[in-house]
Amino acid sequence: MIAANDNCVLPLRPRPIAGEATLGFLMRVARANGYETLRQLGNTFRNFDELCQALDLSVEERQALYGPHPSFWGPSALSNGLTAADFNHTQMRWCPLCLRESVYLRGPWLLKISCVCNRHSIRLYERCPSCGSTQRLERVNLEQCACGAWLAATRGVDRIGEPLVSFSRAVEAAIADKSALAGFPAMSLPEWIRLIGYLGQYSETFQPAKPGKIANLHQLNTATTLMLQVGRLLDGWPENFHVLLTTIQRQADSQSSIRRTFGSLYRALYTDLSGECFQFLRDEFERYLLKHWSGVVSKRHRAFKPETVARHPRVTLKQAAKKAGVAPSTVRHFVRAEVIAGNQIELPSGRKLRSIDEQSLKQIAVLAKGCVTLGEAAKELALPERRVRELISAGILKPLVSRTNGNAATWLIPRQQVQRLFFAGTEASHLPPTTISVRHILKHWHLRDGEFIMLIRAILECHIQPVGNPTEPAPLGNILLAEQQTRQWRVEKRCEGRVSLSVDEAAQWLGLKQQVAYDLVKQGLLVTTKDKLPGRRVPLASLEDFQAAYVSLAEYAESLKRAPRWLLQTLSVRPVAGPTIDGSRQYFFRRSDLYSEAHNDKAGLNYSK
Repeated sequence: MIAANDNCVLPLRPRPIAGEATLGFLMRVARANGYETLRQLGNTFRNFDELCQALDLSVEERQALYGPHPSFWGPSALSNGLTAADFNHTQMRWCPLCLRESVYLRGPWLLKISCVCNRHSIRLYERCPSCGSTQRLERVNLEQCACGAWLAATRGVDRIGEPLVSFSRAVEAAIADKSALAGFPAMSLPEWIRLIGYLGQYSETFQPAKPGKIANLHQLNTATTLMLQVGRLLDGWPENFHVLLTTIQRQADSQSSIRRTFGSLYRALYTDLSGECFQFLRDEFERYLLKHWSGVVSKRHRAFKPETVARHPRVTLKQAAKKAGVAPSTVRHFVRAEVIAGNQIELPSGRKLRSIDEQSLKQIAVLAKGCVTLGEAAKELALPERRVRELISAGILKPLVSRTNGNAATWLIPRQQVQRLFFAGTEASHLPPTTISVRHILKHWHLRDGEFIMLIRAILECHIQPVGNPTEPAPLGNILLAEQQTRQWRVEKRCEGRVSLSVDEAAQWLGLKQQVAYDLVKQGLLVTTKDKLPGRRVPLASLEDFQAAYVSLAEYAESLKRAPRWLLQTLSVRPVAGPTIDGSRQYFFRRSDLYSEAHNDKAGLNYSK
């Protein structure tokens, strides 16, 4: 070994190779001149310039070297904005195939992010293939490990896929000048290193809380992980980036704030990677928010582009109400009733923030315009409000917004449902003798609980049909019903499941006045019995027998379209009951007598009409 002195001359002077690592060149110089470590070379020469002078290196030869010199000679003057922290200073990486071709340390291999040989598309080595020990950069033998194994010898290589190789080549190309992958902006090498150092830490399974300095980046496995992650994101851009954002969004504890939801990634995009060359990251992030952020993006997000805020489809309920021309409470109730899809987030203060998609604005306007309040529905249907509430409770009317659903102050009922309760009269050759409106029934008939709804269902199911003009539908309260048919329907409903009726109920069943029914009982025409219930009871079988055997003069005259008084004077059949027979209020005939009279009339044996 040459002793240190002020005028040291190196007997052997290797020449630098273009792109050779400065440390690798010094290792060759030290070995050629009998030094065992770089430190010994440092003890011989006071600084790097003195060594270059001893080697008689030209400016061009010095510029051919890449990377820092050993730290014991002080800080290195690096080009392209790189710092000494971007390089490995302790462990060597190499490509065995490259060493077979030429034994020197390539400059890019010293970069901490370097993990691929771009020439042979294989993964670099950092450990002896024989003993597995790392190769320290302070040694001077580039060819052999301390165990004697040749570093160029390998039992197999780890082939690297084309996406990572293309990415690694783009990064290495930035050593000379800015480089870019297809579809991405050009970046300098420090910008590539910064991108890899921050974005490479994020994956679907791990997101750092503070993506600052990376531990163990001097180790090959760490560098490989970063390069693989960034290469995967850029190769499948922007789909893989969206997958990452979706994963972070789902895992977030809070969905109330974009900053809190995306956490450290948001800070990395807008603070750590704030350079113009990284704008493509922020642009894609904001495009993702346009589709997948269900909250509101307001002007308070000053880091976003103005067009991002303007184009975001989510608006607050107040903004939606203003744009749709309705009250904010109407929009709020539509959202609560799930008529309009909305999103709700709870802020740290406890306040709830609701938002909807702008595409729902037209639907809100249409719904609000096509709805009526409870009072308006009652007015249109000509019914009291409490009866409209009964229709709602029974499910005949189904409001979009109600007090029972969302505690709304105003009811909103679709007008189409209200229009369903407008009825036209049925075609008929003649109208019944007496008709009655639904409003009159509600006011004077003293309906029992549930009978109003049963009546409406009977009308809807056509068991009872309105009468009147078939071309002019009338609201539910104003439709006309045949009184006798409706009374009989009511009695039948009240008597369902019963075997007998009171005399008053029997009168309603037959459509007669109570006194007439009592006269029929007195004359024995309407049979009654005595059971456990108080008073005389009329069995249902007795009612059916009476209707089969007898008919009133009024009913018979109506069937013949004749006046009852005229018909009484012309009939030769004697009534079985009536004012002139037994003092009762109404005339009744046996049906058999009337049918016999009608037969004789057809045969020309009786009166002429």
